[in-house]
Amino acid sequence: TRKIPLPTSKHFRIEQLADGVYAALHKDRGWLICNAGVIDLGNETLVFDTGITPKAAHDLRAAAIALTGRAPYYIVNSHYHNDHIRGNQVFTKAVIVSTTRTRELITTLGQAELETDQKCAHERLKEWKTLARSEDLEKRKIAAFFLPYWQGILTSLPEIRICLPNLTFNGMMTFHGIDRTAQLIEVGSGHTENDCVLFLPQESVLFCGDLLFVRSHPYLGDGDPEMLLSALDKLESLRAKVLVPGHGPLGDEKDLDKMRLYIRTLIQQAKKVVTEEGTADDAANQLVPEPFADWILFKPFYEANMRFLYNRLAK
Repeated sequence: TRKIPLPTSKHFRIEQLADGVYAALHKDRGWLICNAGVIDLGNETLVFDTGITPKAAHDLRAAAIALTGRAPYYIVNSHYHNDHIRGNQVFTKAVIVSTTRTRELITTLGQAELETDQKCAHERLKEWKTLARSEDLEKRKIAAFFLPYWQGILTSLPEIRICLPNLTFNGMMTFHGIDRTAQLIEVGSGHTENDCVLFLPQESVLFCGDLLFVRSHPYLGDGDPEMLLSALDKLESLRAKVLVPGHGPLGDEKDLDKMRLYIRTLIQQAKKVVTEEGTADDAANQLVPEPFADWILFKPFYEANMRFLYNRLAK
């Protein structure tokens, strides 16, 4: 791999995965929140996911220009969640690409999420600031993660506008660049009702969006756990060597196994609580299983996941 100087940002660090292929990995206390990708197709530049704030997205755009010598032409939104789409507005002349269903979800749920944030962000930030002063070390650690998230949202609210994808696809879409081919693959339901991934077959690199979290509790509550297991099988079938998760450090195929184990283990735990006629609170209070005890986002994601699975199974 030809090494070139990597741009820096307080919101993310750039990792080179191959010639012309880069991951932008969220930094603690940064305002990108999700991981993103910069791909030099040879004649055009593609950015995968844009983060939660325009400020971080400005740095991402500048990094893409520094790395490829041109402004991004394509922007991909892997799914509708706020931390993957709210940087869209910074890429004013780019073509924003998503699946047809993801565009619909941005229009509805993405807009609703913004309206909720406009009402609640100030209060939520206040709550996390209080937790940051807690005597409980675990609560302080969680607050350290969520404070930047809410600070970023609150600071950016005056300028945020939802920028919808203007090019949509179903199934698969292939970018035929002069240096490389990039495949956008619709995976369907999993982390949300509709997710897509970006696969670079020549480099064997897969940008997974939030279908994969590495060393971090995933959020299951907007998706379908059984379909997510199928989605992870689909990702494995691509045989990528490097997996860029939506959150966490770079991964490989073993991390797909760990995600599957996580989902199956939590389903079993929730089933046990339902069988024993326990409550959603009982489910949320289950100990974190040993393999996942050191993963970040134990609170609130693990507890939310257990409540979600309990409620699904108790119907």
